[in-house]
Amino acid sequence: MNPNHPANNVEPKGDYLKGKKIWLGITGSVSCVETVGITRELLRYGADVTIVANRAALELVGEKALEFACGKPIIKEITGQVEHVIAGHEADLLMIVPCCATSLAKMVQGIGDNPPMLVALTCIGAKTPIVVAPAMDSNMSKSKIVQDNIKKVKKFATLVEPVMVEGKAKLPTKERIVAEVCKIAGPKNLAGKKILVIGGGSSEPIDDVRVISNKSSGFMATSLCEVAHAMGANVDLWLGNAVHKPGEWIKTNRFSTLTELKSLIKAKGKYDAVIVPAALSDFIPTTVKGKLDSTEPISLKMKKAPKIIDNLRKKHKGLLYAFKLGSRIKNDELIKKAESLLKNSDCVIANFSDAMGSKESKVAIVDKKKTEWIEGTKIELSKIILEKISSQI
Repeated sequence: MNPNHPANNVEPKGDYLKGKKIWLGITGSVSCVETVGITRELLRYGADVTIVANRAALELVGEKALEFACGKPIIKEITGQVEHVIAGHEADLLMIVPCCATSLAKMVQGIGDNPPMLVALTCIGAKTPIVVAPAMDSNMSKSKIVQDNIKKVKKFATLVEPVMVEGKAKLPTKERIVAEVCKIAGPKNLAGKKILVIGGGSSEPIDDVRVISNKSSGFMATSLCEVAHAMGANVDLWLGNAVHKPGEWIKTNRFSTLTELKSLIKAKGKYDAVIVPAALSDFIPTTVKGKLDSTEPISLKMKKAPKIIDNLRKKHKGLLYAFKLGSRIKNDELIKKAESLLKNSDCVIANFSDAMGSKESKVAIVDKKKTEWIEGTKIELSKIILEKISSQI
């Protein structure tokens, strides 16, 4: 590929697929028009993408558009270069996206009558990781034959479930599909590990309609979840009030008050690590039934809220990372406040309030051995934090 080709100049989102050769097989579902965007999303994570398309797909999406997307000629026929054989040796992962009902059946029955299916059969034999994303009419997807084929495909491939919209089984978002590719083909520092992230802000009611809350955006929590998923972890997110929402591939439970969060902790399962970037209430107001009269000034009585990190430590015996937020204090004072939390946590991430809602931050990673200051985007910081966690579990 020419180094000046636009495919070499996409804005990166991460390096989870750096150096990975991803083969993308495109079959004849109308959803194949989404593959230009999917290809570019793969490039944003560092993938080297080779596209293989059948004739039906090329009737729906232009060959030149696909070549532009990946930056090199696509494979539309098997030549003397035996491209399918090369895939079996070269591909780090094969995607069949979209996968029409006919192609599902062909993979199950071992029919290699077009380039994507020949590549698929070779990769199945080579035990190459495979991601399949079906897309078709909803009635077709519900047929017993298709459902049986889906069950059989799951024996040798990871199946990304379609989204049922407008009577069609459509492809999920490109972000959802590529997240699965990152998890399978990317770094496996956290493969098989269970990670819980508790994020967002809590809200405490003043009356039946008003609450006291904070400016937490949830950005750090969602960044940690998506990076942990890309590193191979099984991730759960407990999310309070937040502007930023996680990708739909992150299993999420919502909470509002500290009482609701304590109930989640009480029923908590086993995790290898728990990370708590949540901005939780320090004070709880006395709640009034009904609605306070807005024409009169009010005074609020507040009581000290219990520290959730203490409840977590009693329930969770594994690795526990807390966060400490400071405002209008010096670095040394912030570090001292962070160190006070080490009694019930293994590590504390300390930062200042100006990072709330921002894409970038400067944080101190404080443990019982040392303190290290780092800065960057919250995605970059999440990766550093999770790499530290991966070295400890």
